Amino acid sequence: MRTHSPATSGAVLTLKAVLTMGLVLGLSGGALVAVRDSSAPAATDLEKVAYSPPRYRMVQANIKASMGTARFRKDVREVVRTAPDFITYNEVNSRRTADLEPGRYEVWRKGGNSYRSATAVAWDDGRWAATSKGIHRISNKRGKPDGQRLHWGIRYANWVTLENRKTGRNVSVVAVHFAPKSKYYGDLVRPSARALNVLVKALARRGPVMVGGDLNVQYDGSRYPRDIFDAQHLVPTFDVTQQTPVTHGRASTIDYVLARGIARFATGNQRAFGLESDHNAVRVDFSPLPVTSTDGSSRVGFGPGVVVTDPGLSTAEEQSVLRTVLKSINSTKRGQVVHLATRALSNGRVLRALKRAKSRGAQVQVVTAERTTTDEMRSLQRVLGKDVTKDSWAVRHPKGYDRAGLRATTLAISRTGVTPAFGFSSSTQMSSSAGTGKRSGYVSVTKASYDKLFKQFFSAVGRRV
Repeated sequence: MRTHSPATSGAVLTLKAVLTMGLVLGLSGGALVAVRDSSAPAATDLEKVAYSPPRYRMVQANIKASMGTARFRKDVREVVRTAPDFITYNEVNSRRTADLEPGRYEVWRKGGNSYRSATAVAWDDGRWAATSKGIHRISNKRGKPDGQRLHWGIRYANWVTLENRKTGRNVSVVAVHFAPKSKYYGDLVRPSARALNVLVKALARRGPVMVGGDLNVQYDGSRYPRDIFDAQHLVPTFDVTQQTPVTHGRASTIDYVLARGIARFATGNQRAFGLESDHNAVRVDFSPLPVTSTDGSSRVGFGPGVVVTDPGLSTAEEQSVLRTVLKSINSTKRGQVVHLATRALSNGRVLRALKRAKSRGAQVQVVTAERTTTDEMRSLQRVLGKDVTKDSWAVRHPKGYDRAGLRATTLAISRTGVTPAFGFSSSTQMSSSAGTGKRSGYVSVTKASYDKLFKQFFSAVGRRV
């Protein structure tokens, strides 16, 4: 069932601002530390790091219906070779189920006719157990040219709720394929998105929801139904990673991995990779994050990546940026150095964390871009001082801040928990509103990234390093 749309000529891919920053926080009893993926180049590229353990990998693959069986099986092997936890398949209505579940993989799709069996979800049965399965109609428009066998406006999504065999965590995975725009039945993208939202809302009661599929609409094009997806907090990973790979044709990005509950994961290691099919597959990794504690720990570990705050889920999941700042400062010990630059510093929790770090014996250095000396700055200066030649200090330096090219918040810590050379950069200043709304930023853990932030920080106060 060939269901792709041609590339949008002259489309300009204008990325939305990334919603928030990335990290891997240590869970109690151990630390989650980023490791290199065997195919990843330099670790300084934040999107090319895999997380371990745990790591949930998802692949979306539209494998062209008209290909021969040998080429189809080759594509399945290529997808499985990446060791995904979950796979969403499109255009598989004419394929044998056995060919979709090689080795340890199980697959679900509703049989009965070509419409119901066109999408499928596969999962690693060694790691995940299916607790429920189902099918949901996305569109039901008839209309086709003479000689065509199927009505392309009739579409279904197959879905599975899975439980991690080790942790007991639930994740629901949905395989979907929107109809391409056609004169025979019109443009079904928006009604299909609304129908998908109904399913996502129901599944979200069980935990995070991952959606993979060919949506037949250009990412960030005029037809992309962002407002509809936003209503159910369904976020494409392209928003998070700030990368938009080509998935079809010469310039099209029409295959997606989307998630509701994405604030619960560090998201990264996104790739598009070639298949025999006329679509590239999309692969992305999710690493679960704790969402409550900001307490410090000598065992906590941070890794690079990207995460999204989601005001629609919970207060904790609306505070990813603020929680990361607090967690990293609270995990410093005696002799370690905290460098914080922020345009405005009025967040009481951050102020208290800085003072406590100083009382533990850490060196704490702060610069703001504030035009006047605030009560909060005076309070901090009474603890840290204001002589920038000393070990600890707090000053405002608006001209230097702008000249140094610092973002709204930059945090560099010599060592926090088990992580040396911790760096954080965010578009969110540490004001009283830092823990609300959609926020952005990222964590780095390489010496090169740390040194860059370190130099910018001292440039803001006129010191050479």
